[in-house]
Amino acid sequence: MRPLPSVLALGVATAVAAPLAAAASSPTPSAPTSTAALEPTSPATAGRLDVAPLQALVDEAAADDVRLSIGVQSLDGATLTGGPVVVGSAEPYSSASLVKLALVTAALRAVDRGDVALDQVVTVTNSDDVGGTGVLAGYSSPYDATVAELCELAITVSDNTASNVLAETVGLAEVDRLVDDLGLQPTHMGRLFFSSGPEDKSNDLDTASTLELLRAVEEGEALSPAPRDLLVGWMRDQQLDTKVAPHLPGVPVASKTGDTSEVSHVGAYLLAEGRETALVVLSETEDGRSPTAAADPYIAEVAELVGAQVAAAPPAPTPTATPDDEVADAVRAALGEPADEGGPALPALAVVGLGLLGGLALAVVALRARVLLRRRSASRG
Repeated sequence: MRPLPSVLALGVATAVAAPLAAAASSPTPSAPTSTAALEPTSPATAGRLDVAPLQALVDEAAADDVRLSIGVQSLDGATLTGGPVVVGSAEPYSSASLVKLALVTAALRAVDRGDVALDQVVTVTNSDDVGGTGVLAGYSSPYDATVAELCELAITVSDNTASNVLAETVGLAEVDRLVDDLGLQPTHMGRLFFSSGPEDKSNDLDTASTLELLRAVEEGEALSPAPRDLLVGWMRDQQLDTKVAPHLPGVPVASKTGDTSEVSHVGAYLLAEGRETALVVLSETEDGRSPTAAADPYIAEVAELVGAQVAAAPPAPTPTATPDDEVADAVRAALGEPADEGGPALPALAVVGLGLLGGLALAVVALRARVLLRRRSASRG
C-alpha cells in the first residue's frame, strides 16, 4: 500500500472547490427538540459582554428569514463573560460538517484511553470516496492513512471521505460516549457524510452544546494536553474559514465550519492572549436562499462585534503563587534547583517531603558554614 500524501501535496485548492456540495448527501431531516429549554442569559453570566447588539443582529436576521444563534464564552480565566452566553435560537440545527469537531474529539479521547493509536494505519480505497469537500475522493487507491492524518484532514479541509473512514474506525458510538460524558445533548452524529437515513440517524447540534464542547476541549476536561494541542493546532490550520478569521485581523483564530444548502455554521477560538474566547454562530436560511449569501454576512458582523468586545475586555488576571508553590520554590532554591516556571504545582505530599528534605539540606548548609567560619577564625588567630 502507498502512504497517504500530505495535504499540501494533494492540493488544498481541491478542498475548497465545492464547499456546499454536502447538500447533495440527503434531504435535511427535522432536527430533534433540545433536551432542555435554554435559560435566558443572566447579567452575571453575560459579565462584560454587551448582549444588546448581538440580539439586535439576531432580530435583523430573523426579519430576513435567517435563523441565527450566537454563543460566546470566556476561557482560561478571561474576563469578557461570566459563563456561557447564548443569544438567539436555542433549537438544534442540522450540523453539516461542524459535527466533525465532536467526531475528532471523540477519536482523540479514544487515543487518550489507549483504544486507538494516532499512528494506527487504516487502508482507504475508492469505495470509501464520497463527494463534497476534501482532497481524498478520487485519489488513486488503495493507500494507507494514519488516524492522525484522518483527523487532520477532517478538520483542516473538512474532508468527507477522511471523516467517514475515521468514524468507521473509531465507531459512531464514540461520539455518543463523548456526548453522554460531557452532557452535550442534543449533539448527535447518527450517520456518515453523504449517507441518508431516518430522523433518528441525523447529524444535529445546537449552540449551547457546541460552546460547551469548545470549552471542555480548551480547558482540559475533554482531552489530555497533547491531543488537545493537536486538535487546536489543526483548527488553527483551518483552510476553509471565510466566516470569522478574515474579519478579525491580528487575532489568532482556530475554527471549524460547516455548510450545506440550508445552514452555515462556525465554531471558533479567538486566541488573543489573556482574552481567549469561544465563539459559536449557527445559521439557517428559511426561504431557500444560499446561506453563504444570506447568512454569512450576519456571521461576519457577529465576529466583528464579539472581536471588538474581546479586545476591549481586561485580560485574565495573572495567576498568583499559592503557599504550596512558594514552599516548593523555596525548597528548589535550597537544593540548588531552578524555580518552577509555570509548570504543574507539586502534589501536597511531594511538597511535604521536599520540605523535610529542604530543612535537612538547610541544616547541612548551616553546619558547613559554621565549620568554615571556625576554620577561618582559627587560621587568623
